[in-house]
Amino acid sequence: MRNINQDNFWCAGHFLKSENDGLESPESGKADCANYPAFAVFDGMGGEQYGEMAAYIAAETFDTLQKSKKNTDTKNFLLDSFKQMNGKITAYEKQNSLGCVGTTAAMIIFGKKEICACNVGDSKIYHYHHGDKNLVQISKDHVMDIFGKKKPPLTQFLGIPESEFFIEPHISHGLYSDGDYYLICSDGLTDMLSEDEIKKTIAQNGDVGRCVERLLESALDSGGRDNITIILCKIIRQKILFGII
Repeated sequence: MRNINQDNFWCAGHFLKSENDGLESPESGKADCANYPAFAVFDGMGGEQYGEMAAYIAAETFDTLQKSKKNTDTKNFLLDSFKQMNGKITAYEKQNSLGCVGTTAAMIIFGKKEICACNVGDSKIYHYHHGDKNLVQISKDHVMDIFGKKKPPLTQFLGIPESEFFIEPHISHGLYSDGDYYLICSDGLTDMLSEDEIKKTIAQNGDVGRCVERLLESALDSGGRDNITIILCKIIRQKILFGII
């Protein structure tokens, strides 16, 4: 229902231009965990001016940082990346005399045995464990604790000047095993589908490309009120099969 796409992503070195209509169709591929592959979703703040630019700047900045990365300290790399992405977005605000320009950020880096996930905002990261068929959110929603039907505002996002507030990304670690899935998505998906619906879709669709298609179709059928970005990764013997839409 949105006129513009304010989402962006970083997936195997690919991201969208600042003005885009999203991907025309799902994309999929493979990555080797020995190379510490990274995946990320950025959701430009709905209703804010130039939200799509904030998401684009975050993706472009992370692209530069990822390509120049020289060590495997994933936690500090992610924390430094969030700081630099935030600085680039606030610099853009200042240079263009804008009000608040912001984006969420949700990322995973896969190591040889474990993942390191990091996020600010309410774009979610889930772990689906193939053994117990359980879907667990491993990101943290940075939102105000308010009651009512209205969606609560964010308390953390990229685009806050350091002079006003220090962002504190949430970090989580975890070992993975063959058959595990990791889902990164914007709230265009999670506002439309319950966790139980997402879990059932993953359980019933082993192929990651088909699964992201089914998740998208279900979210659109439920109303599709916001931009939807989905990255789904599946671990297969130290390699990752991934799908994105």
